[in-house]
Amino acid sequence: AIDLGSNSFRLHIGEYVNGVICVVKSAREPNRLAAGLDKNNVLSEEAMARGLEALKKLRAILDAYPLSDVRAVATNTLRIASNAPVFLQNAEKVLGYPIEVISGEEEGRLIYLGVANVLARPEERRLVIDIGGGSTELICGKGQEVERVETFSVGTVRQSLAFFHDGIIDGASFEAAILSARSQFEDAVDYYRSCGWTEVYGSSGTIRAIAEILAVNRIGDGRFTLENLERLREKMIGAGHLNQLKLDGIKAERASSILGGLTILVVLLKDFGIGVLKPIEAGLRMGIMWDIYLMATEKDRREEAIREMLKRYQVD
Repeated sequence: AIDLGSNSFRLHIGEYVNGVICVVKSAREPNRLAAGLDKNNVLSEEAMARGLEALKKLRAILDAYPLSDVRAVATNTLRIASNAPVFLQNAEKVLGYPIEVISGEEEGRLIYLGVANVLARPEERRLVIDIGGGSTELICGKGQEVERVETFSVGTVRQSLAFFHDGIIDGASFEAAILSARSQFEDAVDYYRSCGWTEVYGSSGTIRAIAEILAVNRIGDGRFTLENLERLREKMIGAGHLNQLKLDGIKAERASSILGGLTILVVLLKDFGIGVLKPIEAGLRMGIMWDIYLMATEKDRREEAIREMLKRYQVD
């Protein structure tokens, strides 16, 4: 499963064993593709070159494994880039596999599929949050069933580039970033607050990274709560600049994404009334692998829906 995201390109290689998919190899190539978009959503030559270089490294890993199936998907940046076809044509040559640009709704479905199969709790009603470099997906569902999925045009790269110029961190920039993020979600707040979830999970790498920072730096009680996110915000403002952050668990290449992600998470936890967010090691890539497996075994929910329609209307 290959994910061409807005902040990095990632892959999982997995094997289905006794009812679970075991990840045997995982890789991440950061390239901040979204940072290469100009105001007209044209990807720069430099950004495309970074992306192709990342794919060369992933291709070398793929070539070392006997693979029965491969699915590569591209998300927000390549959904909106006006010159995406130019990049994709070259990218497919480098990768050696077709690349599918998926909608935000399909991205959310796959994210939820990965989370639901890892949790294996059929009665649990949950909200799943995934914050990427260019967009944020919110998925509400119960067990294996998706009840609502939405994608919002706000992500970690956009937030950091738009509000923290040259890596400068101050209170005014944080407030502006939070206000902007709030405007993206405000129309969805009432629904998601009322959809009856009992647990909230965060599936993206940015969320897991922030959870690690809260824990290893003993910020508050270390849990993923609004109170502790506010404490982390004050520590970042106190540092004044990305290069001056002295927190364990922050890697230099991920600092700006964490900063942008924090502004989105403060809004989500506060406005959606989320008490505790639970990071989970599952998401888009795990969902892609489950999708491959379910389609191969004809257990995919779309196949089941078609069979039910044939039966209902007595169609041969």
